[in-house]
Amino acid sequence: METIISSPKESSGQKKETGAVQKALSHAGRKELADILRVQQCIIRATHEFMFRKNLVQVMPLLLSPITDPLNHGVIDAAVAYAGQRWSLTKSMIFHKQLALTNPMLEAIYIVSPNVRLELDDRRETGRHLFEFTQVDFEFRDKDMDFVMEFMEELVRFIFVRLNVEMSEELQKLRGSVLPVPGKFRRYRTETLEELYGDQYEMKKSKESIEPFWLINHAREFYDREEPLVPGTYRNYDIIWPDGFGEGLSGAEREYDYEQILKRMKETGTDEKVFAHYLEVVKAGLLPRSAGAGFGVERMTRYVCGLKDVDDATVFSRKPWTAPVF
Repeated sequence: METIISSPKESSGQKKETGAVQKALSHAGRKELADILRVQQCIIRATHEFMFRKNLVQVMPLLLSPITDPLNHGVIDAAVAYAGQRWSLTKSMIFHKQLALTNPMLEAIYIVSPNVRLELDDRRETGRHLFEFTQVDFEFRDKDMDFVMEFMEELVRFIFVRLNVEMSEELQKLRGSVLPVPGKFRRYRTETLEELYGDQYEMKKSKESIEPFWLINHAREFYDREEPLVPGTYRNYDIIWPDGFGEGLSGAEREYDYEQILKRMKETGTDEKVFAHYLEVVKAGLLPRSAGAGFGVERMTRYVCGLKDVDDATVFSRKPWTAPVF
């Protein structure tokens, strides 16, 4: 006689858990994922080559620090207690890039840096946000915004040409064509576009554009340099990808004057006590004049592959305000 061993009935909690596992494996098992990752790999490889040619020194990333980018726009701080101290998970390497350049032998650096930004629920379905992603950060001592903007335009062209040569088959499958290689990026000011398009000016302009463009003059963190001759305007810049893909890089000249930084901290509501050691360096006149930027690797991957959601560039989902099982 055949013995049949019946399994216990799954509870609703078990079914939900099994469904979450299947969803996670389905995300990791997409047939187009290998092509997406090959394209992303080519982006990183081309970036390393470009940085080496331009004589930038690679610095290894930090995952924990007593200070990190405050990002005063609703991002939850991810922190752990260790050795009697509060450590934040890196939101960006902005302060460490500046501090690294206090070494007189370092003039230009870059970092391929993991970033953790615990976005609020309103970023769940934007298609542009992840709560964990990789950023290529770079910084130059004694350079200005025009230098950095020209550098990044050259880097984009270098990457896109390399992708068209080495990844043409993958790009044809993913986006239906190779990449248009942009020329000189047009520059727009936030106040001009806001007057034309209203509150959603960035995305509206992105949707109607067919080439990447610069958006300059953002009122944001204390470390972005204020225009000395025009208070209330800022020497910062973002790359906006076209076709509705939105912001892909953020950068600025950096504040390095002690009194100016204190003024900007008050204006942005930044806690000076958290940055006490950083302020010591600034007050001593050790923080160099610098400018830099960082671009999101997954966001560039999303644009060049023509993906619906930046989460499609991940093996394991990192969509904000979700509960991934892996």
